[in-house]
Amino acid sequence: MATKTRAPRRDNVAEPESIGLPSAITLLAGLNDVARSLVPLHATDSSLHQVAEGTRRLLKPDGIAILARSRPGECIFRFADGALSEWNGFSLSGVSSGLMEALFLLDTVTIFHRKQRSPWTREFLFTDDMAWGAIAPIRAHGENLGALLINHASPLRFRTEHAAGLQTLATLAGVAILEDRHRAHLEDLFMSVIVSLMMALEAKDPYTEGHSVRVAAYSEAIGKQLGLPARTLDMIHRSCLVHDIGKIAVDETILQKGEQLNTREREKMDMHPLIGESILRPIALLHPLLPGVRSHHEHFDGSGYPDGLKGETIPIEARVMAVADAFDAMTSNRPYRPAMPEEEALQELRRHAGSHFDPKIVAAFEEIYPAVKRTLEHMRPRAAAALGTVR
Repeated sequence: MATKTRAPRRDNVAEPESIGLPSAITLLAGLNDVARSLVPLHATDSSLHQVAEGTRRLLKPDGIAILARSRPGECIFRFADGALSEWNGFSLSGVSSGLMEALFLLDTVTIFHRKQRSPWTREFLFTDDMAWGAIAPIRAHGENLGALLINHASPLRFRTEHAAGLQTLATLAGVAILEDRHRAHLEDLFMSVIVSLMMALEAKDPYTEGHSVRVAAYSEAIGKQLGLPARTLDMIHRSCLVHDIGKIAVDETILQKGEQLNTREREKMDMHPLIGESILRPIALLHPLLPGVRSHHEHFDGSGYPDGLKGETIPIEARVMAVADAFDAMTSNRPYRPAMPEEEALQELRRHAGSHFDPKIVAAFEEIYPAVKRTLEHMRPRAAAALGTVR
């Protein structure tokens, strides 16, 4: 991951007055802190955020952005904050994309100033009150991965060691990008294994086949209606796919019993959220899914299990899942009862809004249900509907 260290490119511009960038020794110590923050992998945050925070702390930019190169000529703002925050999630195009490709060829930090007649200034000083900026290529394992961009409103004495520090931070950003890719691959691998287990479990019982997939679809639609961010929607979707994994440890005679469960059987069934959590807990990358798996049978009034959580102390993914799970269970055949008509199931959700369920989530589900129903009609198993005795 070594990167050639060169003097930064700059046009002939008078040296600005210093306002206190760190000394070389302080900078080196700070870079070491950033590098250490990337290991071990943070379960709830991207390592790119750690690099961005280190850049902010050491070089004091007014705007900071990390651009990731998806393919030649295409870069996306993976992180943007401060004066550059409005660019978060946007893609570069036109001249900016061309300059990014030129940056990879130069393989050095480029500094640009408002007073320069420079394409770098026109393309990468994104707001009028920024005086100057610097951009460093992100490379790792010989691959061009993106760029680390900073903008400053005030003059700084940006010395060679600071340019080298920015390039080192960019290299650490490269490590973070590759780490995030590796993490995503491992998450997908673990999820595929766990979901395969869930599908195998559900396929053994025609009454529950496809249940987790439908709950995930309902829950993700509810989350979108609530305006939840994409990262939360993904967590909700994944949590729903594995929410009943703990039923692997519940005896099949209980799962498929053709009448109501007795007290002892009910106690065993009610253990499945805790069992599910214990199955997933050894896999560190799946820890974000644990709250939803553990708490999807909590009730809004505190009468649920396993912890008796109440109101908004129940994780949002569990509150969303509770509504979706209950509706799909009510409208599916079970060994001990037939499927409930959809309108009747919606009435049950309304009746228990504020007790079992978060009223806001029930309202959101009612709004999105007609559209989601049309999408999911083909996912209801035919075999269960044809059976005479239903659970």
